[in-house]
Amino acid sequence: MAYTKKIVAGIGDKIQYLTRDYSDNTIRFIVRYQGRIHSEILRDATQKVVESVDVLHASFHATDSQAYWLVHEDYTVNDYFQMLETQEDPMEKANELSLLSIQPKDKTQLRCYLVRRMTESVIVLLVSHICTDGIDAKYLFEKLTEAYNNLLDKGNAWNVKIKNGSRATEQIYNNVPKKDYRSLLKNPMSKVKTEFPYPTKGKGTPRMIYTSIPKDMTERVNGFAKLHSVTFHDVLLAACCYAYSELPGKNATEPMNLVLRNDLRKCCRNGDSEGVSNMMGSVPIQLPNGLGDSFSATLIHIATQTKAAKDAPAAGIEGMPIVHGAAKSLPMKMLTTLSGKMNGNSTISVIDLGDIDTTTIELGKVIPDMGVFAGSLRKKPGMQISVMSVDGNVTLCIAGLYSEEDEELLQTMLNRVADEVKKHALF
Repeated sequence: MAYTKKIVAGIGDKIQYLTRDYSDNTIRFIVRYQGRIHSEILRDATQKVVESVDVLHASFHATDSQAYWLVHEDYTVNDYFQMLETQEDPMEKANELSLLSIQPKDKTQLRCYLVRRMTESVIVLLVSHICTDGIDAKYLFEKLTEAYNNLLDKGNAWNVKIKNGSRATEQIYNNVPKKDYRSLLKNPMSKVKTEFPYPTKGKGTPRMIYTSIPKDMTERVNGFAKLHSVTFHDVLLAACCYAYSELPGKNATEPMNLVLRNDLRKCCRNGDSEGVSNMMGSVPIQLPNGLGDSFSATLIHIATQTKAAKDAPAAGIEGMPIVHGAAKSLPMKMLTTLSGKMNGNSTISVIDLGDIDTTTIELGKVIPDMGVFAGSLRKKPGMQISVMSVDGNVTLCIAGLYSEEDEELLQTMLNRVADEVKKHALF
């Protein structure tokens, strides 16, 4: 296997690789467009993105002592792009393709699929989670569309600049005063585990479950949120707690703990990482006595915690110096042995990428009308709810290895979350 250079893996790369026994380490997007996308231009745009960042055309390797990237120049178009024409609903094929995985030893760590039917197109973008998290994966999707539009308008994408500086996770400590560093050594995670009650114990097969909240409804819910001095995201988290309490074997008085995944780039020197990387933190959202007396009481309790996390510069970094120190100093064999303790938290987590303005991902005059974001395929007992909206149309998604019975209950929960959110729309 030909390669041009070897890059020592960073802390974030190694930590994410160690989760391989719990997830497939692949971030996925499905975006549907009402119009016909040019396959050749999208192919060249994908090439532009892949060749702009070394680790996107590299394979990841780990030995007992170290981990590293081998950067390749002999990759082919099929390694990063494929186009399929279909007579059926393109979303069906897109859903199938989205369940594929990027493998560490693949020559490219980003792959784009275009599925077309007449004047309808769907893009599936897969990105290795070892390279980056959901925030920078979304950034790469936006750069893909920028490259496409430059190629369409100018015939080249020379002016498209993709950040390719340091990928070091340690950048999150840039703005932490030395006097506060010791306080980061404590573990903020609760001992309460809010686990999804899967009806079956078997391994399961790759599945993606999602539901949507339309723009007109989210706008009304935003009115309700503003009236209560909270955010739509707070309403969504409260709805998750209510939906969880209705699952088999659960109740409203049971202590709950959700793990909120938050972006730590705000802690970097310029508010962003220098290169595409993994920089997500974890913030616990806790209801020690279960649900409040009313939805509003529960909502305020949650909103108080999310606001405190937003206002605290180092929220999400607590406990990380210990993990980062181990990843930096210990050999991979020992880290692998410890990975069970590092990744053993099976509490339900929530990640919200926020809203994407259609103008940032439109392709020429072809505009998207819906999008789905999903993190890695989780293995039971883990579960993550991934949230993203396109022009105000919100999609909630769960991806993982599940049985048919598991899928039915997961769909029931997502539908209940969406219904609970809709209850609080102002008419």
